[in-house]
Amino acid sequence: MSKNILIGLVVTGGLIAGAPLIFPYSFFKTDVESTLSKLTNTKAQIGSIHFNYSPVPQFTLAQVVLDSAETAAIERIEIPVSTHNLLNWGQSLRDITLDQAQFSRQFALDIPNKLQPRADSKLKISRINLSQASVKLETSTVGPVNGQLRFKADGSIDDLLITADEGRAELQVQPAEAGTFKVQFNAKGWTLPLGYPVQFEYLKLIGLANAEGIDIADIRADLYSGLVTGNAQLKWSQGWSLSGQLFGKNIQAEPLIKVFSHITRTSGRMNADAVFKYTSADYASLFKQPQINGRFVVQDGMLSNFDLVTPLKSQSPTVQSRGGQTNFNTLSGGITIANKVVQLRSLSLDAGKFRSRGEIVIRDNAIVGNVASQLAAGAVTVSNQLRVTGTLNAPELRSGGAYRPGGEAPTLQESPPAEPSTETAKE
Repeated sequence: MSKNILIGLVVTGGLIAGAPLIFPYSFFKTDVESTLSKLTNTKAQIGSIHFNYSPVPQFTLAQVVLDSAETAAIERIEIPVSTHNLLNWGQSLRDITLDQAQFSRQFALDIPNKLQPRADSKLKISRINLSQASVKLETSTVGPVNGQLRFKADGSIDDLLITADEGRAELQVQPAEAGTFKVQFNAKGWTLPLGYPVQFEYLKLIGLANAEGIDIADIRADLYSGLVTGNAQLKWSQGWSLSGQLFGKNIQAEPLIKVFSHITRTSGRMNADAVFKYTSADYASLFKQPQINGRFVVQDGMLSNFDLVTPLKSQSPTVQSRGGQTNFNTLSGGITIANKVVQLRSLSLDAGKFRSRGEIVIRDNAIVGNVASQLAAGAVTVSNQLRVTGTLNAPELRSGGAYRPGGEAPTLQESPPAEPSTETAKE
């Protein structure tokens, strides 16, 4: 019995592949267009039909248009002559590949309705592979991406699975209520595309999408041995915007900070929270202008390239160049990032008998700020004021000399540190 089935499959496949020797495939093009129109609930147009024998036997529908070229244009639709497709001829097709498909945003959102089986259609699709697919927006394009559309037994869409970055990132989209989609993103060993190579051990986002954007209700990530949670909203109806809040706990500070500053950095365990917002006219430039406000506390660490203790040893004016370190029990403060300027405010470093307070501004790699320090050694208390200049990689600490202000630490100037000068920024 199985032998007869095998022979039948071979004969059927041979007849299909040899059909163009008797009739050209263009002879059947109108019927194929009619079938494709019913499957997609559109008006389908096919440029040409071919049969390829390698690498696998398959039919190729080339230059396919659904409704219009602006709505959906597909370079190739590949239909394999597989055992499943031969055994279920006219009833089910599996592993169809859409190669270099480009959809409008409205068409992409309406795909669940477009591929909803018609009552008079016996043919159902069980799996569609997407290769280099993209969605065209008003001023930009999302993609290309690779993925897979999977279908339920009744022929309706079950989910869309998109993979990226050699399988390290995976996006699952499932139709929900009318016009909405459940969205889940999972990634392992993945670098976030925000301009800096921050790598997550694991990242999971869960949200709900519609025509206006995505509401990301739950963010969970393993980042440098710590935990990050939060939520966000991505909007694209009028330009692009991404906003939200994040909470970090027990993160190793040094590998994270080294992403932004390899030389001047700090070690220790960090807790932090931040609100952020990115806005842009198009997706391509969305992450170029961050607006971030946050707070942080780092415990049991070391500040590298900043020696705050040595200037306290001299009562004469000194200039200390890069190098050295400062150990601490706690380092805390606030951070604001906007217009390519980083402000570190209300900085507080405590290390037992030594403590410092300061404000720092970083712009174009130039750094300026003020730091007030105090060291209590028995009955003697030594304090000083430092002016911070130079660059982030090579800061300079300028002291007017250490003094003994009756046991009171010097206070910072009321005004914030000046913006880095153009000359300093170019150093």
